Amino acid sequence: MKHADIQWQQGQPVSTDFDDIYFSREGGLEETEYVFMRQNGLPERWQGVEDFVIAETGFGTGLNFLTTVQHWLAKADVSSPTGACLHYLSIEKFPLSKPDLEQALACWPALDAVSAQLIENYPPAVKGFHHIPLFGQRVVLSLIFGDAQEQLPNLHAAVDAWYLDGFAPDKNPDMWTTAVFRQIARLSKPGTSFSTFTAAGVVRRGLQAAGFEVEKVKGFGKKREMLRGVVTEQHEAKDSAPWFALPRLGRKAEGNKHAVVIGAGIAGVRTAWSLAKRGWRVDIIERQAAMAQGGSGNPQGIVMPRISLGDSAESEFYDTAFFKAVRELNRLKQQYPELRWQQGGVLQLASSQRVRQQIERLDCAPELAQAISAEQASEIAGVEVTMPALYFPQAGWLDPVQSCQLLLCDAGDNVRLHTHSDVTSMQYVDGAWQLLDAEQSLILNAETVILANASAVSQFSQTAFLPIGHARGQISVIPASMHSKALRCAICHEGYILPATRGEHVIGASFLAGDDSVAPRHEEDEENIRQLQQSLPGLFAKQIPIADHRAALRATTTDRLPLLGPVADEGFFAEHYHDLHKGKAAAQYPAAKYLDGLYVNAGHGARGLTSAFLAAEVIASQVNHEPLAVSESIWQVLSPSRLQIRGFRKGPGS
Repeated sequence: MKHADIQWQQGQPVSTDFDDIYFSREGGLEETEYVFMRQNGLPERWQGVEDFVIAETGFGTGLNFLTTVQHWLAKADVSSPTGACLHYLSIEKFPLSKPDLEQALACWPALDAVSAQLIENYPPAVKGFHHIPLFGQRVVLSLIFGDAQEQLPNLHAAVDAWYLDGFAPDKNPDMWTTAVFRQIARLSKPGTSFSTFTAAGVVRRGLQAAGFEVEKVKGFGKKREMLRGVVTEQHEAKDSAPWFALPRLGRKAEGNKHAVVIGAGIAGVRTAWSLAKRGWRVDIIERQAAMAQGGSGNPQGIVMPRISLGDSAESEFYDTAFFKAVRELNRLKQQYPELRWQQGGVLQLASSQRVRQQIERLDCAPELAQAISAEQASEIAGVEVTMPALYFPQAGWLDPVQSCQLLLCDAGDNVRLHTHSDVTSMQYVDGAWQLLDAEQSLILNAETVILANASAVSQFSQTAFLPIGHARGQISVIPASMHSKALRCAICHEGYILPATRGEHVIGASFLAGDDSVAPRHEEDEENIRQLQQSLPGLFAKQIPIADHRAALRATTTDRLPLLGPVADEGFFAEHYHDLHKGKAAAQYPAAKYLDGLYVNAGHGARGLTSAFLAAEVIASQVNHEPLAVSESIWQVLSPSRLQIRGFRKGPGS
């Protein structure tokens, strides 16, 4: 995305794109407090509530956000429940660069204590939803980079207060359109308020037409008037895809915040962690003797982006998931320095036509990926590289087993792990799921269950329709050579090699779809070595001994995206959506129906270490009735029922 074009005039930022200032020269802090906080009745309205949702058009320098956060942290804990959370959603089409953000916020030393965390976690200019928990989960910033007219329809939230900011209507008319006002109303509920610095007639009339009661009040400083208002009736929104509809959000219902997660790999442990940080009690059920014994059990794994050609929901998910993973791993390493997370960058060699096309057509933020020459790749790697490459400067490698252990430790007493427990069936009785073993004995019951047990999610009668499979993968461990000891970063080719630890390299990995054996095979070791020697000749001698090896199964889907979210009521879907191929209007279909309290988080394939962190937030935000952690369009391509819907659209026999 394009960064904001900033000029600095007398120490203050001015947008050259819109010829307008970012904050008032008469006192930006005071303006924020008067225009946005006071006119929305804050902080009084959030006293005693479990959570509060603010949405903003125009993040700019983050001044409104930081001022609000400072008040939230000072006031909310006094009278609000333990674990109260401020959800702040802000859309920005032209994000400031990090240096410009730092320079702008330096104007407000009173905000230094809160601005430091924003600056540390500020994402690169990559389109999409950047989900950023701050201040020990007491604040969640969803910083949404993109055009407001495109991104507002993608929000799934129940907003309590709107900050309608951005540049003036005559400078930036696209921010103040009928379509924008309608989306603002769609995301509001009775009692939702708004305020804005402008008193322009087009804004007043547009908000009134959308269902707001609007009044003019005294403006800030020399500005004579501004607008504020409130919604008095529920806005009935028409869903363009009711078969993907999630329940409309409102105030959280009080209830038993207890969940069971089945599966103790990275997806399950991270999901349990995300719920625990929201005040949930979580039991993890694992059939093996310890956590992370399946696909998450390799000694090292790569955390890197997945580059797609073209702009798509898939590429947006993996881009934002990658930066989410990096932020969370860096946070975890700050807390636990022993974490084996080495952010040394990753090289993807141009060893295939697909990668060569990606290099030729690369158009993304340099923080995500860079196209470099063989000479540049050699300098980064510390060993000779003979072909061009994609360089992912923020990527690295991780010890998956240790990361699961530390996440469980960080979750504290809210999470309990039960090993040697194999759930073979489920039944829904009296509003709760009973989880049964092979003898039909009760293991646990809970109102909320998340299936994170890889391809085994489809073993239950309720989820047998889920389109999930598996692929065998085998890694090999080889002794480091005199030359390979100099390797400084992970290198991917048709396989991959990781820097030496304890005198050995992990290389890999085979990919055999449908093969369910986990017994190591000599021929797969040989293939791993062949690919390595073909792509990095001279790094090793011709004969490379095998020190160790390991095979495991990856859970896969046909479209290479995970299954995330509530499990569909299969019978309801078949009854109501079977004729989608006939092209009837969406309004003729009812909203989707899901099995109460049953969710799935599986199918991450070979990118689980990258996608698991954001995926856990997608699940936790749904379970906890929060604003969705990704856009609606992304969730639709992750929905567990997406392939079922595609089949209905194609028609019988297709």
